[in-house]
Amino acid sequence: MKWRLTLTAATLAFFATPIAAQAQDIQLAEYTPQERWERAASQVSVSFVAGIAYAKSMGQSVEAYAGAVADLFAPGWGEPGSGSLGIVRGMQRNFLLWPNCEFEIVEQSEKSVTVRATRPWAVYFGEDQVWYGVTLNEYEKLYQVFNARLAEHLGLGYEGWVEEGWQYMKFSLGS
Repeated sequence: MKWRLTLTAATLAFFATPIAAQAQDIQLAEYTPQERWERAASQVSVSFVAGIAYAKSMGQSVEAYAGAVADLFAPGWGEPGSGSLGIVRGMQRNFLLWPNCEFEIVEQSEKSVTVRATRPWAVYFGEDQVWYGVTLNEYEKLYQVFNARLAEHLGLGYEGWVEEGWQYMKFSLGS
């Protein structure tokens, strides 16, 4: 019986001591507002990556997942068929969640608006352009499908493309 008590005490001491010692050494990080902003942007990005990865693991396409996300949020973008080119302001708000993102109107008329934005999320994908099993192309496909579905909801036409490191989006009346 005495050896069991000794063994139990030794086991508890083995496991308890490192935990107590570690707890005393923990120093919490301090972040600047810019570092917090960057962290928040990366977390939004990885949330979409997680959604894509999950959809793929369930046998769904990126297009199906992006469509479901767009359908969920479309009512918040305006009345169906409203033809509102104000979608561009919403896109700007969304893109500006990334620090140092540039978003600008390239061309506009009464019937269309073309904007472009830098692609700050691309750095998260590294040199191999894969992040948690999701490629940069798959990630950007999410935005293309999302934008197209929102435009369709509003009764607009949509074209999207990447050129020279910029993501272009053209929204037009008369789909």
